[in-house]
Amino acid sequence: MKRKKSNQKPLTLDELATYNQEVLFPAFEERFVIKKEFSSFKNKVFTNQDKMLKKLDLLLTEKKVREYQEEKEKKLWAIIIKALKEHRILSSRELEEIARLEIF
Repeated sequence: MKRKKSNQKPLTLDELATYNQEVLFPAFEERFVIKKEFSSFKNKVFTNQDKMLKKLDLLLTEKKVREYQEEKEKKLWAIIIKALKEHRILSSRELEEIARLEIF
């Protein structure tokens, strides 16, 4: 087997470091996310997540308040219908219609 002579000399550590700084790392930056870009992206994600959590918290609070109000209204209407029924202000047909609504 015949060996070809190469004009290349062995790579030194300094030459490798220079190559990495000048060629390899810039190529990585073109193809991959760098630390600064990732940090910016992460901050945007967390900011948006905070906004969504605040909105969700508001919606959940409003839902609880609305459910509480609806429960109070149901109790009020139950009292009114009971009074109307006892004093025979509503007909049996009207009472049946109210029962079919299934509100209470």
